[in-house]
Amino acid sequence: MNNKSIIAIIVLLILATTTPALCDIWSNCGTANDHFQIQKVVITPDPPVKGQSLNVTATGQLNEAVTGGNAHLLIKYGFITIINQNEDICSIPNSPYQCPISAGDYQRSVIGNIPSNVPSGKYTGNVVFTDQNNQEIACISLDLTL
Repeated sequence: MNNKSIIAIIVLLILATTTPALCDIWSNCGTANDHFQIQKVVITPDPPVKGQSLNVTATGQLNEAVTGGNAHLLIKYGFITIINQNEDICSIPNSPYQCPISAGDYQRSVIGNIPSNVPSGKYTGNVVFTDQNNQEIACISLDLTL
């Protein structure tokens, strides 16, 4: 799996931060001051399965316009770091939104594939999104076994 595929999957996973049924897989590592607050998430299948499509539908509110920023992605397979990189949030591959992103309510469904050839095991990590003022938009922690 290449870095762009993993980033696209993480972008899908960011939409799944606050659903209580999923707290054993992902959690919100942000604060109440984050600029994006998720109101509802539906994920199919739950939990995600290798070799299947992952459908994420989310509703939330962005309280400021985003004209730029950064996504810092850290993913580990077991104790091995497989990704530790920064991406410009305005050019994330397969993102459903392009900058500028207006403040307001959002509802979006996104479908991505989890490749069947990813190694089985435990994946952990996080992604922290910051805006053009270096303020946190959202922070997501991942703890998933495939």
